[in-house]
Amino acid sequence: MKRSVSQILTILVIVALVLGGATYWYRSHASDVHEEKAAKTEVPDHHVRDTETSLSSQHDPIEFPQEMWNPAGIEIAEVTASPLDAWVVLTGKITLNEDKLSHLYPLVEGRVDDVRVRFGQHVHRGATLVVVQSREVGQLMLSLFQDRLKLDFAQTRNEWIQQVCRNTLALIEMMRGGASVAEIEKALKDRPMGDYREQLMTAYLVKLKAQAHADRLNPLSDSGVVPGRQILEVKSDLDTAEATLQSLMEQISQDARLSARESERTVMELRTATAVDETNLKILGFGTDELRDVNPAKQGEQLAHYPVVAPFGGTIISKDVVLMERVSPDRQILTIADLSTVWVAADIYETHLPLLAQLNDQKVRLHCDAWPDKTFEARIFYTGDVVQESTRTIALRAEAENSQGLLKPGMFVSVELPNLNLEKVLQVPSTAVQDHAGGSFVFVQSGPDSFLRHNVVVGRETPDAVEILEGLEPGDRVVVTGGFALKSRMLSELLAE
Repeated sequence: MKRSVSQILTILVIVALVLGGATYWYRSHASDVHEEKAAKTEVPDHHVRDTETSLSSQHDPIEFPQEMWNPAGIEIAEVTASPLDAWVVLTGKITLNEDKLSHLYPLVEGRVDDVRVRFGQHVHRGATLVVVQSREVGQLMLSLFQDRLKLDFAQTRNEWIQQVCRNTLALIEMMRGGASVAEIEKALKDRPMGDYREQLMTAYLVKLKAQAHADRLNPLSDSGVVPGRQILEVKSDLDTAEATLQSLMEQISQDARLSARESERTVMELRTATAVDETNLKILGFGTDELRDVNPAKQGEQLAHYPVVAPFGGTIISKDVVLMERVSPDRQILTIADLSTVWVAADIYETHLPLLAQLNDQKVRLHCDAWPDKTFEARIFYTGDVVQESTRTIALRAEAENSQGLLKPGMFVSVELPNLNLEKVLQVPSTAVQDHAGGSFVFVQSGPDSFLRHNVVVGRETPDAVEILEGLEPGDRVVVTGGFALKSRMLSELLAE
């Protein structure tokens, strides 16, 4: 019994294999025959499309009286050729406006004495954010104060020396002109000259006395009343007095001029030192008003305070500073960003490169999921110069107004680039195109109260218009609104058939 069962199983397996092979052979040959027949009867696609278009266009006119147009909302317009207002959509990202982004570092080393802002706070331009206690600032302030004191004293002294010089030179000029003592006193009595007045007047009086003695004895020299020896002595005394006076005038004149120049040089040096002190402090950010009244007695330790101020109005987006902490110029403590404008970063693919030359300074539209009912605008200011090897794209940057703060850096947006191709194409409003049985068609007015269905091949589409590649000619009058009523009548007629 066991042997008969095994034999039966073997026979069944053999039969199954034979039947399976026969079935496979038949199906493969049948498929080849079918494909061969299809190849013999195949025609070009454009012939099929033309045939289908011509057949589908051969419909009976749809009668629709004009008195029913208004209730049905039917409006008609001529087909025209004009540039299609199409937009290229890219994915972009909102980033900070890098022209209005500032990473703040203290320009001096010191200890934080006061922190006046918190993370996320909006600040105005010039507002003090952090105050640093700095030894460097304190030394510069003290040096400025001391140099200003020296300069003030030097200027006062210089004014007096300049007056002394002018008065002394005026006195010497009068003495050389032979002015009397009374005339000199009258002209220069209350004008300062320092020690020069006494020295010059003493020598001048000696000279006048010798001159008077000589003038008195000279008439008597011929009569022999006065010995010739005495006359010679008097003349010698006069010559000595004149020489002494002349030498003294030259020396004092030179000393006065040198003293005046030296005083002016001292004032200039102190002015330069003071200007250097002020400039060093201004480099650190101090203003003229802050440096006007530097006084250690009144200000005390506040003289060493260094304020870190906001360079422009914005929001504190990072804060890395706390009270009593030591800071230095190589460490960032704050970041401030003006979020009233933001940048939009997007990548342009190589297929859109022909648009780059026309995109600069053009406006783009932005949409985001966070604000689905809003449309934002941005102006392109950079269209890239280098193609990224990894992505084969070029960077695009645009600036968007963000006074309401709705666009957040890091947010993804859809960027709609305008298609600047000005080539004219046939187009109709989107409402004019109807769909049925997988195809598109429009209704064309064929008579005062009749319309024909024209199958069309559509191209690019925008929210408002559709490009027509085939099926219409310029000047055709198509139904742009109300086509639903005509479509309903057309379908009812087809069902009636």
